[in-house]
Amino acid sequence: MELTFEEYCDADLSLIRDYYETTFSYYVPDLSERVFVVRDAHWLVGAVRLREEEEYYHLCGFRLLPHYQSLGLGSRLLALACRDLVSKPIVCHALPFEQPFYHKVGFVALALEELKGPLHAHFIKQHRQGYQIELLIRHPEAEACALPS
Repeated sequence: MELTFEEYCDADLSLIRDYYETTFSYYVPDLSERVFVVRDAHWLVGAVRLREEEEYYHLCGFRLLPHYQSLGLGSRLLALACRDLVSKPIVCHALPFEQPFYHKVGFVALALEELKGPLHAHFIKQHRQGYQIELLIRHPEAEACALPS
């Protein structure tokens, strides 16, 4: 494997949109997001998308192709994003099977009443629709031994 981890800096987000469509997810390109990617040679194999909100970054997308999972690549990709985004905490909503990964990389539970802004309404809407998600937060000063340098 010839792996490269980097922040994706291109006004044309069609590569990210195409990648998401290959993983069966709908994505509307959004230039306000910060996108971090991992490539194997020239192929995009993973992406983390974060949107800056007033008091936090919202981890709004995290995809890694299935045969690249369980190799530590997701942890490394998230570590890159966390190192670059030290001014605010990162908030995400996680499904039950995702929570152990997020806990391992430094995220902790976040009470709904502590959440403000558009993500609060989004979380309430998802719960009403039956999604079993939990709010998690990673503070900039969090040290997670699982995040490689």
